[in-house]
Amino acid sequence: MAILSTGPIDNSAVSGVRPTQQVTVKIDNRDSVNFSTVLIEGYLLNGSRTLYVLESFSVAPNQVVTKNYFANFDAFEFVFTTGGVALSQTEISVWGKNAAGQLVTAHRLVSSELLGAVSESVPLSINRIFVANFNSNDVSVIDGATNTVIATIPVGVNPAGVGVNPFTNRIYVGNLNSDDVSVIDGITDTVITTIPAGDGASSVGVNTATNAIYIANFNDSTVSVINGLTNTVIATIIPVGGLSLPTGIGVNSLTNRIYVANFNFDVVTVIDGATNTVITQIPVGVNPFRIGVNPLTNRIYVSNFTSNSVSVIDGITNTVIATVLVGTTPGEVGVNTSTNTIYVPNRDTDNVSIISGLTNTVIATIPVGNNPNGVGVNPITNCIYVTNQDDNNVSIIDGVTQTTIATVPVGARPFAVGVNP
Repeated sequence: MAILSTGPIDNSAVSGVRPTQQVTVKIDNRDSVNFSTVLIEGYLLNGSRTLYVLESFSVAPNQVVTKNYFANFDAFEFVFTTGGVALSQTEISVWGKNAAGQLVTAHRLVSSELLGAVSESVPLSINRIFVANFNSNDVSVIDGATNTVIATIPVGVNPAGVGVNPFTNRIYVGNLNSDDVSVIDGITDTVITTIPAGDGASSVGVNTATNAIYIANFNDSTVSVINGLTNTVIATIIPVGGLSLPTGIGVNSLTNRIYVANFNFDVVTVIDGATNTVITQIPVGVNPFRIGVNPLTNRIYVSNFTSNSVSVIDGITNTVIATVLVGTTPGEVGVNTSTNTIYVPNRDTDNVSIISGLTNTVIATIPVGNNPNGVGVNPITNCIYVTNQDDNNVSIIDGVTQTTIATVPVGARPFAVGVNP
């Protein structure tokens, strides 16, 4: 991942007219084989930063994307977050234009002039994997470059979920039996605070656009909403009512929609992140367990623990558009947004089902360790990390060859995975 910025652009009026009325952004993927991803954020600067543009693109090999945005403000800034296999071959330029569509030279920035621009051969990547070890009450930190554990971080009792905000480098761990969330600083690999949540805090979802964190509380059937800036709970949501036993949460940061798997009621609750209210309920398979989201395609993937399947939800219509049969007792769901591929560990068949997001079919099945449950994906390196609960290790899968390339020992009963690309 690389984060580039125009920096604050002064667009104060000259003779009563602001120089730039419109901004044109060009994205050029010069890779002839691989995709890249680009998230565009536009901010109005008027004493505070106000987000007014939020768009994400999957850029095909050799594709050029052109977008025009309103910019008739006294000051503004654009931020670009790039990822995918073709990250280093993706160029971005920004062109200010006046009311007549003519270029404003002072507001022209080519790729190398953007703040944070890096050499094409050195893409910015954190490449850290965070593994929640349920029985040893800690988190193993794996260096994705060396496939070794570089830190072990004590957390709460029975950590069962991990969420990562790559923009703030904060990692959130839901602790099932201490009913709280450990917040880890990704720079120091230490817990900087612990936030009380509901009874049975487990699965974690992070909205990178709003810096809101969503916690599924399994035992009291609620969802806690945490403000990532203040590290406080700002809302508690009841997804369905009754003993729904929420086990999984997925977030689409582009649409600001949150998806909750209700294990006991066989439905997925859709929450509006702007109001923290329930929009609708979507029937899925038997005992929905965990959720993965592809924000670029607006597809939501739900593992159904007892019906041995994955429900594919269209985020526009909030309906199930496909049901994909996988192995026995599917666990977490990992999504590679760069390749549009979905990875599902199957606990009782000791393998991983690989689903094509284009065809909604299983395209490969890979053997891993005993009782696999958690999965995390690095879309930049195209590596997939699967926790083997009974072996106390993590299988690393190469997304190109779809084979296991390494096994890393971690703590006791590794359950969940979060990745900071």
